[in-house]
Amino acid sequence: MNGFKQNSGLTLMELLVAMTVSALVMVILVQGISSLSKWSHKLRSLQESSEKAGSIFRFMQERLIRIEPLQIETEDGRQVLFAGNNQHIRFVIAETIYPANPGLYEQSLQISQTADQNWQITLARQPLIQLDQFGSTTPFEPLVLFSGISKPEFNFLGESGWQSQWELPQSLPLQISFSLENWPAVIITIPAVFTEDDVPTEESPQEEPKADDS
Repeated sequence: MNGFKQNSGLTLMELLVAMTVSALVMVILVQGISSLSKWSHKLRSLQESSEKAGSIFRFMQERLIRIEPLQIETEDGRQVLFAGNNQHIRFVIAETIYPANPGLYEQSLQISQTADQNWQITLARQPLIQLDQFGSTTPFEPLVLFSGISKPEFNFLGESGWQSQWELPQSLPLQISFSLENWPAVIITIPAVFTEDDVPTEESPQEEPKADDS
């Protein structure tokens, strides 16, 4: 018979240690999975925000660069078909692509805050049959272009610098800035206003001197 007794199984202390280690491992795993899920959700949110911002920036650049530099005669003199402040702009563009019927359209971009404290940008448009109807016609149902927590804003560059409201009805801004909070702004250069003075006049042809018969 052996001089010592061989132990079989685990002691109570060893079992408690094993259970404690297993519990710690489970806590670490759960926290790791939770953190991974949060980071994954945050990454998806950032990706969606980036896609939204890129989409509305591209739209603004494509749309505002097409502003028609049109003028009309009013009692106060010439007036451009444009109006704007930091939350709204109204302008005219020419539509030539289906589904719109070809022609001039008055378009309005409006920034507003919703009941749930999100910001949204809507586009309203209508055909402009006569230029002197600019700003007085009823637009079609507005289309929501953007909705999110980042605040949008327009600014306008004039001879005296950047301003939040365009107050020169006789001229267009040189540039329009569109920005979203926490995103770099996009700058759009506006076409120069075309006036009658810009039309080149054809000089009358000068008569060639007659040959002297003498």
